[in-house]
Amino acid sequence: MKLGYLGPNGTFSEQAAMIYANKQEDVCEYKIFSTITDVIEAVTDGTVDEGIVPLENSIEGTVTSTMDKLIFDVQLYIKCELILKVNQNLMVKKGTELKNIKEVVSHMQGIAQCRKYLKDMGFTHTSTVSSTAEAAHIVAESDGTLAAVAPERAAEVYGLEIIGRNIADDDTNSTRFVVISKAEGKLQANKKTSIAFTLDDDNSPGQLYRVLDILNIYDINMVKIESRPAKHKLGTYVFYIDLVADNDDDLNDAIKLLKRKVSFFKYLGSYLSID
Repeated sequence: MKLGYLGPNGTFSEQAAMIYANKQEDVCEYKIFSTITDVIEAVTDGTVDEGIVPLENSIEGTVTSTMDKLIFDVQLYIKCELILKVNQNLMVKKGTELKNIKEVVSHMQGIAQCRKYLKDMGFTHTSTVSSTAEAAHIVAESDGTLAAVAPERAAEVYGLEIIGRNIADDDTNSTRFVVISKAEGKLQANKKTSIAFTLDDDNSPGQLYRVLDILNIYDINMVKIESRPAKHKLGTYVFYIDLVADNDDDLNDAIKLLKRKVSFFKYLGSYLSID
């Protein structure tokens, strides 16, 4: 099985891919891509069988490039999710002294997740790159005046020295990854189900309440709701929802009724979390 993820080697995406692959019966062949969009499009065009992409971070929130792509641009489904604890580290070329560091580089979320630590350490100059692993690569090729915020795996890959471990401002920081494929999983209770919808254009009062009340009537637990711009018209939104139901019949009936109340509906999958 061909599995795509966001590279280069040393990213949290690589860690998530390795965890997922180790739980599969089939041997996984890894394919590395330079952007999340490239991973998703590779699944769409059959370059890979499945892709694993970040969907949400506990500190920085939704990865909008993933969510928007799945809602608006492709017909793919979430097969499972994986929660990965994010441990950021400050790393340098071996032998670099703290006083010689002039700039810290990382992915924009890596910088944001460690903002307080970097400020307290006096690192006022930061720059962002495409991934935490790319930051480690840049530091490995630098003159020793740069440091990277990246996972421990990146230090192994690029031969760097970690001078600050677990530096994220919140030690509960974690990222939710989802495995995506073309295979449409069955709508099922006792799993997390993800859907997206837009309301009718008449903007009548209470529209969203009436739609969400359907879930309440059927005792379905809504564990996440988020709105995204619908893109075709200012002031219109797509609502993304994660929900969990206890009964298959209730879930199917609720979704059928919900579809009749909205102008656009998209089912993104029913799936389990893997450890």
